[in-house]
Amino acid sequence: MKRNKTNVDDAPTLKVGFTLKSLARLGCDKSQIWLTTTIKGERARVFTKLLIDPALWLPKADARQYAMATEDVTIGRVKLQECKKINIRLKEIIGYCKDYMQLADSVTLDEKVIEHNATNFKRYLDERISGQRAKMEENISFEKYVTEYINKKKSMVNKNTRRTVVKGTVYNHINALRRLKLFCKEKHIRLSWAIFDRKFETSFTAWLCEQGYTANTIACQYSIMKVWLNEAEFDGLVTDKAFHKYPTKVYNVENIYLTEDEIQRLYDIDFNSKEVQEELGYAIGQGGHYEETRDLFVVACWTALRFGDWKDIMSVADIGEDYMTVHTHKTNQEVIIPLHPMVKAIIKKYNGNLPTAVHKGRTIAQIRECARIAKIDAPTSLCKVKGGKSVISKGKKYEFIMNHTSRRSFATNMYLKGVPTISIMSITGHTSEENFMKYIKVDKSEHARIVAQGFMQKALSPSY
Repeated sequence: MKRNKTNVDDAPTLKVGFTLKSLARLGCDKSQIWLTTTIKGERARVFTKLLIDPALWLPKADARQYAMATEDVTIGRVKLQECKKINIRLKEIIGYCKDYMQLADSVTLDEKVIEHNATNFKRYLDERISGQRAKMEENISFEKYVTEYINKKKSMVNKNTRRTVVKGTVYNHINALRRLKLFCKEKHIRLSWAIFDRKFETSFTAWLCEQGYTANTIACQYSIMKVWLNEAEFDGLVTDKAFHKYPTKVYNVENIYLTEDEIQRLYDIDFNSKEVQEELGYAIGQGGHYEETRDLFVVACWTALRFGDWKDIMSVADIGEDYMTVHTHKTNQEVIIPLHPMVKAIIKKYNGNLPTAVHKGRTIAQIRECARIAKIDAPTSLCKVKGGKSVISKGKKYEFIMNHTSRRSFATNMYLKGVPTISIMSITGHTSEENFMKYIKVDKSEHARIVAQGFMQKALSPSY
């Protein structure tokens, strides 16, 4: 028997070889090509369904190539074409081996998707070579596959934080599937694996723009879909590689921050005053916890916590006399935050047991109402790329406040105070200065003022 060994790229633990098995005793002048390997001491042999004249088999193939049949032009046109077809098929089979190793190395919930052993390897290769797996996968609909993936994701463990995936991530996946289904419905397209080709990106992006989605929402949509398609590619459901080039770039968008003076004005609202009670009387009577919401938001402005952490701060924070230690849910980082005088006063107000925030949407509405009362109403305009066009939104500043505004306010105010970037990042939890700088919301006039102050300080120095 003639045999040639080669390593499978990206899978150094798996060595496969192709062996010829003679059929001379059966009166056939050709030989079968078998793939062979040894996994954990157990031998696995898989018939490639290919036959070849032994005289056309290379006795020593180049280890850097997967071709095993000669492609010498002197053998004649017919035999050369036959050998080329054999080599193409052998390369496909090597690809199946790579797919198997990717599945065997994939981790979900700390368990192997496929246990790496000779039996599973042989079964997988047999199915791929015979086409049984392809026929079986044709019956797995896209929607069913993605829905099952999303359901599994609810209990998946984030590889970096070792915690279960946050609800917001699952919600984003559900929303992405909803958008895709709506697109297919409006365009009268059957939602299947076959639609994800080069043309899909053009038509889907155009539709998303027509719906008025922002550039970052579109990028997020593609990013989520690529997660599904990568999983499906590992399972052999997707063969078109076009999806790897789908755009996922996130753009830096304009957002507001609150100055220290504006945070102070929020903090100074007296909810017992007649004026404020007249403003919010009906809302408070309907169960609106405006004062508690205001207090939590101010705490967030001086701690840089995400809404996911400050909405129920007592469950993640260990509050001391001068510092607060928080284990952030999203990144599973421990951050130590010095307590601002406002934060200390609020903690004392609640006897050390801070309240829980209301629903996210209601929190935003209540904070905006408090900011209106605090007269945080400077004319404001923000530019966003929406529906493929630049859209400028104008309004009063309080109308643009979001839950995340508190985190941006902390980062920007500390930056303007001259606090070293690395110190601010240790509290915000950012690991790269590039991402951190996206939080710094300083407009051009503010930059000009900072530079002008530098000029003045230089002019007043003795050298002048």
